[in-house]
Amino acid sequence: MPLTDLIVQIPPLPHFLTAGRDVFAAGSRHVERRAIGVFDLIVVASGALFLGEAGEEARIGAGEALVLRPDLHHYPTRPCETETHFYWLHFQIQSPWTEYGEHGALAASSLRSAESLHPGDHGRQYELRLPRHLALTNAPDTYAEIEGLLALNAKSDLASSWKQQSVFHGLLFRLCGDARQNRADSAAVQLAERAASFLKAHYRQPVTNERLRDALNYHPIYITRCMRAVFGRTPNEYVNEYRLEQAKLLLLTTDKPVAEIAAAVGYEDPAYFARRFSRAIGISPSAYRNRFEAGEQ
Repeated sequence: MPLTDLIVQIPPLPHFLTAGRDVFAAGSRHVERRAIGVFDLIVVASGALFLGEAGEEARIGAGEALVLRPDLHHYPTRPCETETHFYWLHFQIQSPWTEYGEHGALAASSLRSAESLHPGDHGRQYELRLPRHLALTNAPDTYAEIEGLLALNAKSDLASSWKQQSVFHGLLFRLCGDARQNRADSAAVQLAERAASFLKAHYRQPVTNERLRDALNYHPIYITRCMRAVFGRTPNEYVNEYRLEQAKLLLLTTDKPVAEIAAAVGYEDPAYFARRFSRAIGISPSAYRNRFEAGEQ
């Protein structure tokens, strides 16, 4: 299976559902399933599993992890050669996500329409780059974190459930860190993330090639190439999305005129801002604000 990544917009963070451990004897096969509706993280502690997903095959050996998508067909490609111990974790992603690989965007979840907008659809957004298949840098620590999740599974109180989500998020960030160390293009990923941080910090100001070059000490063409590879967006596309998120926040939390909000998030022309907002969100800035005013249904 090609090494691809899931690009997940957060918040909200992925939500842990349940987990377990299993042992397959030599000759056993993983179960075949179609569109189970949840992400399935498989971590192999010993032996190996042989799985396919939508025509792509993978061997998940000891110290490796694989994320199976919720919308595809999963099936065994061959039986286990030796006794195989592994963990499985099910989780959901409520925010938009895209699978992004070597050749660009492969598939994306359905983005919410204007009819389903709610006040949580605004504010500071980040992107989590979650690997689909990777080798664990420190496998024993990963196994220990999963065992901690399993121990909390036996408890049903709110505090344990809350802690379980925290442990799961820590596990995801560990996997992201492991993937970064293993990637051949880790320097490009780091530059793309530096560029994203710079754009978020200066989103109110015009984005020019000269500013990017001076801030990051790389040629703008290379910066754009790295951002496309990591985020699937050019610097201008990335900062414009971020500006619109900040505009949504201001529309919901202030009574400033739309023209003033446009200027506050980096648009000199209010009409241009309104067009971009309507094209991206599906309704005008004023309609977006009115949707959440007191008395609106």
